[in-house]
Amino acid sequence: MKFYIQIRETVLPSRKVIYVRRTGAYGDKNRELMNRFKIWLRENRLYDSKTTIWAVPLDNPFLTEPGLCRYDVCTEKPENGIDSGEEIQSRELPGGRYIVFLIWHTAEAVAAAWETCFEETVLQKYMSDGNRPVMECYRKELVDRHCCELYVPVL
Repeated sequence: MKFYIQIRETVLPSRKVIYVRRTGAYGDKNRELMNRFKIWLRENRLYDSKTTIWAVPLDNPFLTEPGLCRYDVCTEKPENGIDSGEEIQSRELPGGRYIVFLIWHTAEAVAAAWETCFEETVLQKYMSDGNRPVMECYRKELVDRHCCELYVPVL
């Protein structure tokens, strides 16, 4: 059974983002971080129909001790600036070429996508770029339709 609804290729520009980071084993705590970030976005009037949230696991859990795995939850940096406090940081997300998997926004579908996306990338005749992170993309317009995307960087 396929984990994806659709596959496409895209080129993303690099983008300035604000983010919160969690260090620790990937799992339920990452979902909690995402929920806290959404609350913060709403409180700061940064969550609307055009909002895109990026979830960026920065470490391979097969190569990095689980307690040291970093996970960022990001959104594009507002042009007018924000009073962010200490937890919110800013940085640039890398641009480049990506293969994009449109998937159902369920824990099972996201897990299945992560388990097989690299093999599927090769089957689609792409070579993964290990120098950039794989990113989950939660555009509000897609989430409202119970979908999300997985961006795999390719050469």
